[in-house]
Amino acid sequence: MTPFLNTVVNALDDLRLKDIRVYDFHNASPYYDYQIVASASNERQVHASINKISQVLPLGASLKVEGKSDNRWLLFDLGDILVHVMHQETREYYQIEKLFVERDQISISGLMNEL
Repeated sequence: MTPFLNTVVNALDDLRLKDIRVYDFHNASPYYDYQIVASASNERQVHASINKISQVLPLGASLKVEGKSDNRWLLFDLGDILVHVMHQETREYYQIEKLFVERDQISISGLMNEL
């Protein structure tokens, strides 16, 4: 695990996002190592993730976000980590975790507050 992965998971937890799941893509993708999926209970909480994630970026890194206009599903490209912050209803509708069925899921209990 990378220290930055720990930082991102803790930032999502600080926002009180629900059902945070981390998937390992080391041997599956040449573009990223992890995908994180988290649920928000409302659109305001989804939007708040933009500020929270931007606060934990390394100095000089730019924030790349897709979906800002709807505030229902945001995709953050953090280089080696892709983060999906989704409104709970949107997550239930799209069920993107079904795409990750062959990927190992990393326990976030080991990542929480470990900095």
